[in-house]
Amino acid sequence: MPVIGMNITKVEFEKRGAPIPGMRMEVNLTPKVRDMRLGEIRSPTGKMNGVEILFKYEINYRPEIAEGLVEGAIMYLPARKEDTDRILDEWDAEKKVRPDVFAEMVNFITSEISPLLFVLAKEMRLPYHIPLPRVELKQGPQVSGG
Repeated sequence: MPVIGMNITKVEFEKRGAPIPGMRMEVNLTPKVRDMRLGEIRSPTGKMNGVEILFKYEINYRPEIAEGLVEGAIMYLPARKEDTDRILDEWDAEKKVRPDVFAEMVNFITSEISPLLFVLAKEMRLPYHIPLPRVELKQGPQVSGG
């Protein structure tokens, strides 16, 4: 896995209203890359260069009962050292992120911040950003225990 760590630098969450029971609620998660730069990790075997990706992860509820964001940085180590320069050159020239890098980043960030988002939603009495599995009873023939 090329993402080796994350550092959260900012968390904001604001509740603007109460959810209306029975109303259809939509939660949009929008990850964005704010900047990319050369990053350095020190390990027991020496220094390693990678791509430090500064991100912003927005959470918006529809209807507009709440919104939030999480900002931070992740360290991305490509499989090949020469890919670091290629990724950074493309960012500097066009402000574009390769799809494979973006997918890896979003998957890592989502898995890391989801527990935090669950806690915030619970404490603020908001619907969760990801639906939880629910058990539903099916109507069918009654079976008696005999």
